[in-house]
Amino acid sequence: MKKITTLFVLLLSSIIYGYSQSIVLLDSNKNIISNTIVDINIASSASSTDEFLVKNAGLISDTIKVVRTIYSKDAADVTQFCWGGLCYLATTSTSSLSAIIASGDTIDFEQNGFHAIFNSGAACVTRLVHYKFYNIHNFTDSTGLTIRYLCLPGGVDEISKAGGVISNVYPNPANSFLAFKYDVNESSEKGKIIFYNMLGESVKEVTLNDKHGTAKINVLDMDSGIYFYSFLVDDKIVSTKKLVINHY
Repeated sequence: MKKITTLFVLLLSSIIYGYSQSIVLLDSNKNIISNTIVDINIASSASSTDEFLVKNAGLISDTIKVVRTIYSKDAADVTQFCWGGLCYLATTSTSSLSAIIASGDTIDFEQNGFHAIFNSGAACVTRLVHYKFYNIHNFTDSTGLTIRYLCLPGGVDEISKAGGVISNVYPNPANSFLAFKYDVNESSEKGKIIFYNMLGESVKEVTLNDKHGTAKINVLDMDSGIYFYSFLVDDKIVSTKKLVINHY
């Protein structure tokens, strides 16, 4: 009986903790990006904030922490991350807080999930930052991703060569209206803005009638939540950024 009980305990442990990873990382379109390199374009002396979704594909709840490892960066760069409801200073590499994710659930930043913040210095170099997500009750249950920040030589001028340039929207979070400045190259057609929900579905599209100026957009027809907006010129995406709408 003792041998049978021991075998049952071992079997139960393998079911609970498993030999496979239950933590899955997703991009905004719900594509799996676990254990991959994600490329992000960033100009010199610029800032990039990027959100990734974390899913628990296991059979029980996971209690997850995050560890950041900087493989390479310039001395003037500053990198931060947010997890478990707290954003950590550049000097912190391991989250002090955990996020509990129920079996089958996926959390985003609004639910105390993850996003990475990177402020680049004036140097034009490639940076590599790795984030590891692990279950504090089962250290073998972990996954990660490496963000490769690719420098755009010439900063804004290089972005302009791609068709145009757009500022961050303001205010962000937005309540009823948002605004942004933009420039479309004279040799290009008119630009447009497309808003996507967290499922990657297009929910609103706005055509920019002029080549330069400040656009003001009514967002009262969009529900409160997290969105992404893409600036397109000649139907090619120039940049994609995050927007929060809060109808308080």
